[in-house]
Amino acid sequence: MHNRSRLLMGTTALLYLGPLLAGLGGFGWAVVPVFVAIFLLWTRILRPTTWPASRAEWRQPDLLLRLVLQSAVQVLLVVVCFGIGRGLGGVLGALPPFPVLLPIAVSFLAVPLSRLFWDPVKAEAMDRFLDTAIAGINAAAAGQTPPDRSDARALTAQLLAPLQALPDDASAADIETHLRAIGAHACPEDIDHVLQTAGRAGTAGKAALRALILYATDLRNTDRLAGQGAQTRAFLLIAAQDDLALLFARRSTAQLTDDPAARDDSPSPETLREAAARLGPQAAAALMTLADLTEACAPSGDA
Repeated sequence: MHNRSRLLMGTTALLYLGPLLAGLGGFGWAVVPVFVAIFLLWTRILRPTTWPASRAEWRQPDLLLRLVLQSAVQVLLVVVCFGIGRGLGGVLGALPPFPVLLPIAVSFLAVPLSRLFWDPVKAEAMDRFLDTAIAGINAAAAGQTPPDRSDARALTAQLLAPLQALPDDASAADIETHLRAIGAHACPEDIDHVLQTAGRAGTAGKAALRALILYATDLRNTDRLAGQGAQTRAFLLIAAQDDLALLFARRSTAQLTDDPAARDDSPSPETLREAAARLGPQAAAALMTLADLTEACAPSGDA
């Protein structure tokens, strides 16, 4: 993590170097909006949680105000870097002979390079893990019980109420839109807990059960929910329903293909095959494929 932070700092330097070079090269202020766009793109990719995640959030005044302020900061940074470059050019009394596309390319290159070295989802998950761990350690040192999650989970349940009210035939896109909107205000552990609780209590409709599957097998949540057995718990709740088992098999297959480490939280091959024996041919075939993939992803010593 420390090395990645250093690499991120290096690539971020390229971002600021672009407008500085543009100023040094004596290019006009017309290039400033181009660099502002690149800076905003950088924040959108490296700091996605600071941007609205759904159409509903774009209509919230406080989030729009935050976005306007963030954009104003990026404009200021570009102008300062560009102004410093213009000042250095004036002091040197000579303009370096390079095309305007060079400084633009330097700044733009910082975007893919930064994303290559830094995963904002994993960084957020690590920050959340550290915050929780520190809170638990402080509470234990003070002789207190760990922080109570009941209030946060009650709020998460309220946020999930519109999703649970969706019709049974709601599309996966609609369900995922709700999950993204809720994810901006609740932590993954609480969302998974509330969906799991509703499933065990029998109060979850078909849309909520599909949401449970989609959330537990979302590639963006693999690290966030690692070690909690979210996929296994989700599967045990829906294993008897052909359509949900088929959805789970397809999503888990994609998840394991992308990240074999997710096997640690996935149902065992034996569990998958036992469930397949009680289902229709299409769901059974998909679960058997998933069982084979799960075995293939096992460490050599466990195979």
